[in-house]
Amino acid sequence: MRIGRAPEGHINSLDWKGRKIVLEDLSALHASHQDSLVIIATGPSVKILDLKKLAHFKALGVNGAYYLCDSIKFYYYVIIDRDFVKYRHEVVHRIIQDQNLILFITIHCLHDIFITMGCDTIKCRITIVEDIRYKVFQAHVTLANYAKKSHLLSGMSLAPGNNNIGFCQDIRQGVIDAATVSYWALQIAYYLGARTIFIAGVDMTNFSAPRFYENETDIMQNSLESSFQSLIKPSFLHSSRIMQKENVVVYNLSPNSALGSEIFKKILLNDT
Repeated sequence: MRIGRAPEGHINSLDWKGRKIVLEDLSALHASHQDSLVIIATGPSVKILDLKKLAHFKALGVNGAYYLCDSIKFYYYVIIDRDFVKYRHEVVHRIIQDQNLILFITIHCLHDIFITMGCDTIKCRITIVEDIRYKVFQAHVTLANYAKKSHLLSGMSLAPGNNNIGFCQDIRQGVIDAATVSYWALQIAYYLGARTIFIAGVDMTNFSAPRFYENETDIMQNSLESSFQSLIKPSFLHSSRIMQKENVVVYNLSPNSALGSEIFKKILLNDT
Protein backbone atom coordinates (compact mmCIF):
# COMPACT_ATOMS: atom_id res chain seq x y z
CA MET A 1 0.00 0.00 0.00
CA ARG A 2 1.25 3.47 -0.91
CA ILE A 3 -0.32 6.73 0.17
CA GLY A 4 0.14 10.41 -0.61
CA ARG A 5 -0.74 13.36 1.58
CA ALA A 6 -2.07 16.82 0.80
CA PRO A 7 -0.38 19.87 2.36
CA GLU A 8 -3.16 20.00 4.96
CA GLY A 9 -2.10 16.56 6.20
CA HIS A 10 -4.85 14.22 4.99
CA ILE A 11 -4.42 11.22 2.71
CA ASN A 12 -5.35 12.25 -0.82
CA SER A 13 -3.97 9.35 -2.87
CA LEU A 14 -3.89 5.61 -2.37
CA ASP A 15 -2.35 2.76 -4.34
CA TRP A 16 -3.34 -0.76 -3.39
CA LYS A 17 -1.17 -3.50 -4.87
CA GLY A 18 -0.38 -1.32 -7.86
CA ARG A 19 -3.95 -0.18 -8.36
CA LYS A 20 -4.93 3.45 -7.92
CA ILE A 21 -7.94 3.84 -5.62
CA VAL A 22 -10.17 6.82 -6.33
CA LEU A 23 -10.65 8.98 -3.24
CA GLU A 24 -13.00 11.87 -2.62
CA ASP A 25 -11.27 15.22 -2.10
CA LEU A 26 -11.63 15.84 1.63
CA SER A 27 -10.93 19.55 1.12
CA ALA A 28 -13.84 19.81 -1.32
CA LEU A 29 -16.18 18.32 1.28
CA HIS A 30 -15.47 21.09 3.77
CA ALA A 31 -18.61 23.18 4.45
CA SER A 32 -20.36 21.38 1.58
CA HIS A 33 -23.43 20.40 3.60
CA GLN A 34 -25.41 23.54 4.42
CA ASP A 35 -28.37 21.69 5.86
CA SER A 36 -29.48 19.87 8.97
CA LEU A 37 -27.92 16.46 9.49
CA VAL A 38 -28.86 13.55 11.72
CA ILE A 39 -26.16 11.23 13.05
CA ILE A 40 -27.67 7.78 13.51
CA ALA A 41 -25.87 5.51 15.92
CA THR A 42 -27.04 2.10 17.06
CA GLY A 43 -28.22 2.32 20.68
CA PRO A 44 -31.48 0.57 21.63
CA SER A 45 -33.38 3.89 21.70
CA VAL A 46 -33.38 3.87 17.89
CA LYS A 47 -36.22 1.33 18.15
CA ILE A 48 -38.56 3.95 19.60
CA LEU A 49 -37.85 6.65 17.02
CA ASP A 50 -40.46 7.62 14.48
CA LEU A 51 -38.58 6.64 11.33
CA LYS A 52 -41.04 8.48 9.07
CA LYS A 53 -40.15 11.74 10.79
CA LEU A 54 -36.46 10.86 10.93
CA ALA A 55 -36.52 10.26 7.19
CA HIS A 56 -37.10 13.97 6.58
CA PHE A 57 -33.46 14.62 7.49
CA LYS A 58 -30.33 13.76 5.59
CA ALA A 59 -28.46 11.12 7.53
CA LEU A 60 -24.93 10.21 8.51
CA GLY A 61 -24.78 6.63 9.72
CA VAL A 62 -22.27 4.66 11.75
CA ASN A 63 -21.68 0.93 11.94
CA GLY A 64 -24.96 -1.02 11.87
CA ALA A 65 -27.26 1.97 11.36
CA TYR A 66 -27.49 0.90 7.72
CA TYR A 67 -30.05 -1.72 8.74
CA LEU A 68 -32.45 1.24 8.56
CA CYS A 69 -31.68 1.89 4.89
CA ASP A 70 -35.18 0.89 3.77
CA SER A 71 -36.56 3.79 5.85
CA ILE A 72 -33.66 6.27 5.99
CA LYS A 73 -31.60 7.69 3.15
CA PHE A 74 -27.97 7.81 4.17
CA TYR A 75 -25.80 10.42 2.49
CA TYR A 76 -22.69 9.84 4.61
CA TYR A 77 -21.30 6.91 6.53
CA VAL A 78 -18.48 6.27 8.99
CA ILE A 79 -16.63 3.01 9.60
CA ILE A 80 -13.58 2.99 11.88
CA ASP A 81 -13.96 -0.32 13.74
CA ARG A 82 -12.06 -3.28 12.29
CA ASP A 83 -14.10 -5.70 14.39
CA PHE A 84 -17.26 -4.34 12.78
CA VAL A 85 -15.79 -5.07 9.35
CA LYS A 86 -14.73 -8.53 10.55
CA TYR A 87 -17.97 -9.63 12.18
CA ARG A 88 -20.63 -7.74 10.20
CA HIS A 89 -19.72 -8.71 6.61
CA GLU A 90 -23.28 -8.64 5.34
CA VAL A 91 -24.10 -5.05 6.29
CA VAL A 92 -20.61 -3.80 5.39
CA HIS A 93 -21.09 -5.27 1.92
CA ARG A 94 -24.40 -3.43 1.58
CA ILE A 95 -22.85 -0.16 2.73
CA ILE A 96 -19.98 -0.24 0.25
CA GLN A 97 -22.38 -1.14 -2.57
CA ASP A 98 -24.41 2.07 -2.06
CA GLN A 99 -23.38 4.37 -4.90
CA ASN A 100 -25.05 7.37 -3.26
CA LEU A 101 -22.92 7.24 -0.11
CA ILE A 102 -19.75 9.05 0.85
CA LEU A 103 -17.94 6.66 3.18
CA PHE A 104 -15.51 8.07 5.73
CA ILE A 105 -13.26 5.16 6.61
CA THR A 106 -9.86 4.42 8.10
CA ILE A 107 -7.08 2.91 6.01
CA HIS A 108 -7.08 -0.17 8.23
CA CYS A 109 -10.78 -0.85 7.76
CA LEU A 110 -10.49 -0.23 4.03
CA HIS A 111 -7.54 -2.65 3.89
CA ASP A 112 -9.66 -5.32 5.58
CA ILE A 113 -12.49 -4.77 3.09
CA PHE A 114 -10.08 -5.06 0.18
CA ILE A 115 -8.72 -8.32 1.59
CA THR A 116 -12.10 -9.92 2.31
CA MET A 117 -14.34 -8.46 -0.40
CA GLY A 118 -12.03 -7.06 -3.08
CA CYS A 119 -11.57 -3.57 -4.53
CA ASP A 120 -14.20 -3.99 -7.22
CA THR A 121 -16.94 -4.57 -4.66
CA ILE A 122 -16.82 -0.95 -3.54
CA LYS A 123 -19.30 1.27 -5.36
CA CYS A 124 -19.64 4.08 -2.82
CA ARG A 125 -17.43 7.16 -2.76
CA ILE A 126 -14.51 6.90 -0.33
CA THR A 127 -12.58 9.38 1.75
CA ILE A 128 -9.96 8.51 4.35
CA VAL A 129 -10.08 9.70 7.96
CA GLU A 130 -7.41 9.11 10.60
CA ASP A 131 -6.95 9.27 14.34
CA ILE A 132 -4.86 12.39 14.80
CA ARG A 133 -2.49 10.48 17.10
CA TYR A 134 -2.05 7.41 14.93
CA LYS A 135 -1.56 8.56 11.38
CA VAL A 136 -0.55 5.96 8.82
CA PHE A 137 3.23 5.57 8.45
CA GLN A 138 3.86 8.28 11.04
CA ALA A 139 5.08 8.03 14.61
CA HIS A 140 2.48 8.06 17.36
CA VAL A 141 2.10 11.39 19.11
CA THR A 142 0.06 12.40 22.14
CA LEU A 143 -2.49 15.15 21.75
CA ALA A 144 -0.38 17.38 23.98
CA ASN A 145 2.75 16.86 21.89
CA TYR A 146 0.80 17.29 18.68
CA ALA A 147 -0.46 20.63 19.94
CA LYS A 148 3.08 21.71 20.79
CA LYS A 149 4.85 20.52 17.67
CA SER A 150 2.43 20.67 14.77
CA HIS A 151 2.01 23.79 12.65
CA LEU A 152 -1.48 22.61 11.56
CA LEU A 153 -3.36 23.73 14.63
CA SER A 154 -6.17 25.81 13.21
CA GLY A 155 -8.81 23.15 13.80
CA MET A 156 -7.82 21.49 17.04
CA SER A 157 -9.14 22.41 20.47
CA LEU A 158 -7.99 20.66 23.65
CA ALA A 159 -10.02 20.72 26.84
CA PRO A 160 -8.63 23.05 29.50
CA GLY A 161 -6.59 21.04 31.98
CA ASN A 162 -6.96 17.73 30.12
CA ASN A 163 -4.90 17.14 27.01
CA ASN A 164 -6.51 13.74 26.46
CA ILE A 165 -9.79 15.45 25.55
CA GLY A 166 -10.17 17.35 22.32
CA PHE A 167 -12.18 18.16 19.23
CA CYS A 168 -10.90 18.71 15.71
CA GLN A 169 -12.81 21.16 13.54
CA ASP A 170 -10.62 20.41 10.52
CA ILE A 171 -10.60 16.64 10.03
CA ARG A 172 -7.93 16.94 7.35
CA GLN A 173 -5.55 17.17 10.30
CA GLY A 174 -7.12 14.06 11.80
CA VAL A 175 -9.98 13.14 14.09
CA ILE A 176 -9.67 13.09 17.87
CA ASP A 177 -10.82 9.76 19.23
CA ALA A 178 -13.04 9.36 22.29
CA ALA A 179 -13.62 5.59 22.28
CA THR A 180 -16.82 5.83 20.21
CA VAL A 181 -17.46 6.19 16.50
CA SER A 182 -20.20 8.69 17.32
CA TYR A 183 -17.56 11.21 18.35
CA TRP A 184 -15.81 10.79 15.02
CA ALA A 185 -19.18 11.30 13.34
CA LEU A 186 -19.75 14.54 15.25
CA GLN A 187 -16.41 15.97 14.09
CA ILE A 188 -17.17 14.90 10.53
CA ALA A 189 -20.66 16.47 10.65
CA TYR A 190 -19.14 19.72 11.89
CA TYR A 191 -16.51 19.68 9.14
CA LEU A 192 -19.18 19.05 6.50
CA GLY A 193 -20.83 22.29 7.56
CA ALA A 194 -24.04 21.16 9.25
CA ARG A 195 -25.42 23.98 11.41
CA THR A 196 -28.07 21.86 13.09
CA ILE A 197 -27.11 18.33 14.10
CA PHE A 198 -29.36 15.68 15.60
CA ILE A 199 -27.84 12.63 17.26
CA ALA A 200 -29.89 9.46 17.52
CA GLY A 201 -29.04 6.24 19.29
CA VAL A 202 -26.18 7.65 21.38
CA ASP A 203 -27.59 6.16 24.58
CA MET A 204 -24.48 5.31 26.63
CA THR A 205 -26.60 3.38 29.14
CA ASN A 206 -27.01 -0.35 29.76
CA PHE A 207 -23.87 -1.05 27.77
CA SER A 208 -24.46 -4.79 27.65
CA ALA A 209 -27.84 -4.44 25.95
CA PRO A 210 -28.13 -5.40 22.27
CA ARG A 211 -27.88 -2.64 19.71
CA PHE A 212 -31.15 -1.88 17.98
CA TYR A 213 -30.40 -4.42 15.23
CA GLU A 214 -28.99 -7.17 17.49
CA ASN A 215 -30.52 -9.82 19.71
CA GLU A 216 -29.29 -11.42 22.92
CA THR A 217 -27.42 -14.16 21.05
CA ASP A 218 -25.72 -11.85 18.54
CA ILE A 219 -24.08 -9.03 20.50
CA MET A 220 -20.72 -7.53 19.59
CA GLN A 221 -18.90 -6.61 22.77
CA ASN A 222 -17.75 -3.03 23.37
CA SER A 223 -15.62 -1.08 25.82
CA LEU A 224 -17.86 1.97 26.13
CA GLU A 225 -18.65 1.49 29.81
CA SER A 226 -15.00 1.53 30.90
CA SER A 227 -14.35 4.73 28.95
CA PHE A 228 -17.57 6.63 29.56
CA GLN A 229 -16.78 8.71 32.64
CA SER A 230 -13.10 9.31 31.89
CA LEU A 231 -13.20 9.96 28.14
CA ILE A 232 -16.55 9.78 26.36
CA LYS A 233 -18.65 12.07 28.53
CA PRO A 234 -15.98 14.79 29.00
CA SER A 235 -15.25 14.70 25.26
CA PHE A 236 -18.87 15.33 24.34
CA LEU A 237 -19.03 18.05 26.99
CA HIS A 238 -15.98 19.71 25.45
CA SER A 239 -17.51 19.44 21.98
CA SER A 240 -20.74 21.05 23.20
CA ARG A 241 -18.82 24.16 24.23
CA ILE A 242 -17.23 24.38 20.80
CA MET A 243 -20.60 23.96 19.12
CA GLN A 244 -22.09 26.76 21.22
CA LYS A 245 -19.16 29.02 20.36
CA GLU A 246 -19.55 28.28 16.66
CA ASN A 247 -23.37 28.62 16.72
CA VAL A 248 -23.92 24.99 15.77
CA VAL A 249 -27.03 23.55 17.41
CA VAL A 250 -26.93 19.91 18.50
CA TYR A 251 -29.97 18.00 19.73
CA ASN A 252 -29.95 14.60 21.39
CA LEU A 253 -32.88 12.40 20.31
CA SER A 254 -32.22 9.76 22.97
CA PRO A 255 -34.42 10.69 25.96
CA ASN A 256 -32.56 8.48 28.44
CA SER A 257 -29.06 9.10 27.12
CA ALA A 258 -26.33 9.31 29.75
CA LEU A 259 -25.17 12.42 27.91
CA GLY A 260 -27.21 14.88 29.94
CA SER A 261 -28.96 18.04 28.80
CA GLU A 262 -26.01 20.06 30.04
CA ILE A 263 -24.17 18.61 27.02
CA PHE A 264 -26.80 18.61 24.28
CA LYS A 265 -30.46 19.52 24.66
CA LYS A 266 -32.72 16.49 24.56
CA ILE A 267 -35.76 16.71 22.34
CA LEU A 268 -38.34 14.48 20.72
CA LEU A 269 -38.82 14.40 16.97
CA ASN A 270 -42.24 15.94 17.54
CA ASP A 271 -40.45 19.07 18.77
CA THR A 272 -38.60 19.63 15.49
